[in-house]
Formats: sequence, C-alpha cells, structure tokens
Amino acid sequence: MFYLIRNHDLEEIELQGRYPDEKASLIGYLTRQELEEQYQLLQIPPTIVERCVTENSHFNSSLEVYDEYSFGVINIVNVMNAKEARDRIAIIIRHNLLILVKIIDEDDNTRVLFQESVERFRQNASKEKILFGVLEKLISEANNYLAISESVILEMEAQIVDGKIDSSLNKKIFQQKNQLSILNNYYEHLIEMGEELQNNSNDLFTGKDLRYFKVFTGRASRLSASTRAQSESLIHLREAHDATMNYELNRIMKVFTIITAIFLPLTLIVGWYGMNFNDMPELSWKYGYPYVIILSVLVLGGSILFFRRKKLL
Repeated sequence: MFYLIRNHDLEEIELQGRYPDEKASLIGYLTRQELEEQYQLLQIPPTIVERCVTENSHFNSSLEVYDEYSFGVINIVNVMNAKEARDRIAIIIRHNLLILVKIIDEDDNTRVLFQESVERFRQNASKEKILFGVLEKLISEANNYLAISESVILEMEAQIVDGKIDSSLNKKIFQQKNQLSILNNYYEHLIEMGEELQNNSNDLFTGKDLRYFKVFTGRASRLSASTRAQSESLIHLREAHDATMNYELNRIMKVFTIITAIFLPLTLIVGWYGMNFNDMPELSWKYGYPYVIILSVLVLGGSILFFRRKKLL
C-alpha cells in the first residue's frame, strides 16, 4: 500500500518496479515479506530489513537517527489492557520517504491505524502529518483509561475509609500499579521518540510541520505525568491499607489484653481457694461457696468499671 504526496496532494499508487518522482514524498505500509521484496527499490539498507524481520520480544520503542535516514521500532501497548499481547511496527524515514512495516500484528490493527491517519490528513498532506497521526493514534485511548483508573483508585480508597478491607485489596492495588508502570514506561519511550523527531537532527522534515511532533510529545508528557501521579496515589493507598490492617490487628490484641487483665484476678481467686488447706475458714463455712461467687462478680465488675473509666473499653 503506497501513497504519493505531491504539492500536498495525496494519491494512492502502485510502484510497478520503479521508484516514483524523487521530488514527491512516498508514504507506504508494508508487511515484512513485502519489505524484503522491495527494499532495494525503496533504497532501504539491508541491515534495517534484517532488523525488521527479527521477532525479538525485548525490543523497546525507540528511534535511531542516522545521516541519511531514521529507523524506529514501536511496541504498541494497548492502553486499556497493558498486559495484552503487543503489536509491533517499524518506522523508516528518509527525506522523501515514510514507510511503516508490520512486524507483529495478528488482527491487522496497525494497517487500520495507518489508513485512518492517511484519511485524516488527505487534504494538505505531508509525511510529517501522516506520522503524527499514526503516533497520536497510539495514545488516543489513554485519557479514557486514566479516567477509569482514577475511578478504581477512588473506589479502593472508599473501601479503606469504610473499613471494608480484605486480603484481595492489596492484590488489586499491586495489579493497578503494575498496569500504570507499564503505561508510564510506554509513554516515556514515545516521549523520547517524539523529541528525536522534533529535533530533526538529520534534516528529514520541513520546519513548519515539526510543530506536530511537539504537540505529540507534549501530550505524551502529560499522560506520563498523570500516570505517575496515579502511581504515587497507589503508593499512599497501600500505606493506608497497611496502616489500617495494623490498626485492626492492634485493636484485636488490645481486646485480648483487656480480657486477660480482667480475668487475671479471677484466676488468682481460683488458685487461692483451690489449695484446700485444712485451716482455710471458707472451706468448712456453709456460705463459703456463695462468698467466692460474689467476690468473683465484684472483682469482675470492678475491673470492667476501671477499664471503662480509662476509656479502654
């Protein structure tokens, strides 16, 4: 799939074994197989082709700048579900050339993304605008996810305030923070890529359209800042969760301690009158048993009254 931009007019073309007008900008979307078949015609270095056909899962999103061209790889994170399998595209840029290469994409989403960008900037087109449209699509759902994430965090905060905590809440906090960490890392890589495009150190872009890369970098930076802010909120939330759990544990231990303290005098009475010495006056006294019962009740009531006055009960 190729498009030619001549005098800001965009038209779909077929290469037919020859390179089109050198003064016009060629925009294309290729599979890896198509790249291997046409890289010589497109004057793309073989080393770039080799890197495009390598399915290395450890690639980070990045842009490498050379004298005659720039080459980048983007691992596309689904911002609504960061743990989902990632698509991967390569970007090859020369003075009058912009090629997107599908490296990994089971559902062909990247082709749709490219076509939507082309349609968006069909009027007064340029390769800078097309590339901006592609990059912007990568973060188009980010604000929606941040709104959902904020609602989830507020719900977890409400649970802690209401004392409705359980062992699963800490797991939810960890999962949410892990998702935000993945997204922040993704945005940071996109910011670096946007800054490299904006710097235009190898003069592949026209000056007037560089502002689009500045707009993209600004948006990605704001998303990164918002994501970090939510991550920090989750850190405070976890601390509040741990503090609440410790408070509940301390409260339970306090209750057990008070119960022990209340019944300790009764234990002393039981031990005392359980010795059964012959000379104990209460042993042969007919009111001895009721006496011990009344004494125990008085001691118990006095202990409870004491702890209530101390506001421990």
